Amino acid sequence: MQLVQIHRKWPVILLVGLLLLAVTGGALAAEFAGDEDVYRLAAGEVVNDDLYVGSGEIYIDGTVKGDLFAFGGYVEINGVVEGDLVAGGGGVVIRGQVMDDARVAGGGIEVTGTIGDDLFVAGGGGQGMGFPMQFGSRSIQQGIRIGSEARIGGDGVIVGGGGKIDGNIGGNLWAAMGELELAGQVGGNAELQVGSLRVDEGSRVAGTLRYSSPDQASIPGEAAGAVTYDAPQTETSPGASAIGRIVGWFVRTLLILVGFALLGWLLLRYAPGLLTAPVAAIQEKPVESGLYGLLAAALLIFIPILSILLVVLVWIFWGTFSALTMAFFLLGTLALVWMLSPLVTGLWLGQRIVERAGSETTLTVALLVGVLLIVVIGRVPFIGWLVYLLSFALALGGVLRSRRMAQVALT
Repeated sequence: MQLVQIHRKWPVILLVGLLLLAVTGGALAAEFAGDEDVYRLAAGEVVNDDLYVGSGEIYIDGTVKGDLFAFGGYVEINGVVEGDLVAGGGGVVIRGQVMDDARVAGGGIEVTGTIGDDLFVAGGGGQGMGFPMQFGSRSIQQGIRIGSEARIGGDGVIVGGGGKIDGNIGGNLWAAMGELELAGQVGGNAELQVGSLRVDEGSRVAGTLRYSSPDQASIPGEAAGAVTYDAPQTETSPGASAIGRIVGWFVRTLLILVGFALLGWLLLRYAPGLLTAPVAAIQEKPVESGLYGLLAAALLIFIPILSILLVVLVWIFWGTFSALTMAFFLLGTLALVWMLSPLVTGLWLGQRIVERAGSETTLTVALLVGVLLIVVIGRVPFIGWLVYLLSFALALGGVLRSRRMAQVALT
């Protein structure tokens, strides 16, 4: 993977196109699976197509002939994925083999298996975030750990709070982390932007080790063909800025998707009606729901003015504490409606995509498919805000129609 200067719009457009193709085109020939608690592809079992999974815990011990999309509280890959892996969750563990690219985001990530091509990782960890996370019977440490057994055939792009990179990376390494311990082998160049860096004895970068951190690190003499230290600067070169934007866009998109996925799974598990009722109303009359939502969204323009007046009145009669409580309540309510809208619209959209594919799946997987589409398009400059606005209007209309349908049913 050559780190070169690219026109700032084209990487985003290209990535959006590829992801949209993966969702709209690939989904038409894919298998959807999962349940509310645990999904397991047992050893010896084979999926001869792409596989989309959403569950609390996911275990892939068998073989997936195509691409694997897995999102849940905990994801563990022990088998073989012959295509790409796209995974996100609180904890993600790769002990098996991914024959193409792997794109992973999570609070704790462990890679001790084999990645045939490039590895893209966005994880947590860092100072004060070292406590383990528990998922059912599994426990995983926060941060990113590329184990000594790991083999990465291509490049590694790793972003997170902290962790350790060991094993063997055949291509280049690019890492941006708060705390990093480098202990493995890199076949190309390594470019590191870190808060603190430790390079172990025995680690080796075949090309140039270039790093930027607040303080210079102690680098063993045989650790790299050449070592370059860049003191942190407020201004960066055009090429570095382009790279930072590309990586930042990719990482942010993954984190948004993982956040929506986890929130959606929790709602479907513990309060499914908050999503399924509006979706049913949208499914029945999508155009009417959209018009309801647009009208309600227009009326919301006046809510901030009314909210300020209400807070002032509360402050006059009941004091500062009551006024602040009211302000936080009103702000939180609006933020909650806005935040939940992609989940409602995403579930409706995902169900339609799955229906067109002629497949049957769980609500969780349908939600992931739809939210992926909304998040990716919503991250495109200049049009993203419109996507989220339309999603908000449609979801709001679904909520209003579902409430109306419930009242009619009672009467």
